[in-house]
Order: sequence, then C-alpha cells, then structure tokens
Amino acid sequence: MALATDSKLVDQSRLFEGVAWAAVIAVSIQLWFVFDPMTTLGPIYDAALARDSAAAKAASPLVFDRIAAVLPALCYLGGLMAVAHIFERVAKGELFSAANARGLAEVGASLLWGAAATAIVAPLIRTVTAGFGGWGGFRLEPETWVIAVIGGAILVLGRMLSSAVALKTELEEIV
Repeated sequence: MALATDSKLVDQSRLFEGVAWAAVIAVSIQLWFVFDPMTTLGPIYDAALARDSAAAKAASPLVFDRIAAVLPALCYLGGLMAVAHIFERVAKGELFSAANARGLAEVGASLLWGAAATAIVAPLIRTVTAGFGGWGGFRLEPETWVIAVIGGAILVLGRMLSSAVALKTELEEIV
C-alpha cells in the first residue's frame, strides 16, 4: 500500500469526503420524501390489516411507481458511499490499495446499475403498473449514456487497479 505524502492530496480528499457524506445525507433525505413511506405504504398496510385484497391491489401501483422513481438514485447512493470511503482512505494516506480498487469498481458498478435502472427498469415498472401490459420503451437520454459509459470506465479502472495491487504484492514477495 502506497501512502500519500502530498498534503494537498490529503486536504482535497478530506474536503471531498465531507462533500460526499453531505451528498449521501442530502440524497437520502430526498429519497425519503420522494418515496414518502407513510403515504406510499400506508394504504397497503391498511389493506393488509383489513385483509382487503382489492384495496391492496388498488394501492400497489403507487408503491411500484415510487420504487421506480427512487431506484436509480438508490443505486447512485451506493456509489456515493463507496466514493466517500475512498476519500476517507486517501485522506489517511492510503492510495493504491485493494480496498480502494474495490471501492472504484463499486462506484463504477453503481453508476452502471443506476443508468440501467433509469433506462430500462424504471420505465418497465411504470409500464407494467400503468396497466398497458406492454413495453413502454427505453429511456435513453444523453445523460444516461454518459453515466453508463463513465461507470464502465470507473469499473474497469477499479479492476485494473486491483490487478496492479495484486501484481505489486506478488513482486514484493519475490524481492
């Protein structure tokens, strides 16, 4: 594991760690209000208590619509938490480590899953719950493509770093 000696890198990592955790909190709060568990799950809960399957069926589209609304952001939230941990480790001086490599791969995967949720999963959920019984199509906006490609790049970089760390460890054992 290489340790950071660059004080500017350490300071920036501390700053961005704080920004990342603030983003985790802000996104979590936004997700809470978008999903609105009391309004979303309350009718399902009441229907379950009353054993009223018709009421549960009537309330379920709202639940699935809200899940579709928050699913991409939930994926991105996982990436935010992974990147916050990377910044934390870098601020402590840990640069080229297996944990940072796994963290980068996790960030990339989170971006890919979030883009997939945006482009495919959420539209499918909304189509099915709207009662169309068919496929409403993909949602392929430029932002979704960019996020997916950057996610793939970060995932590959994380795996490359993991291979480099393993190779470095193997070479250190030989020497």
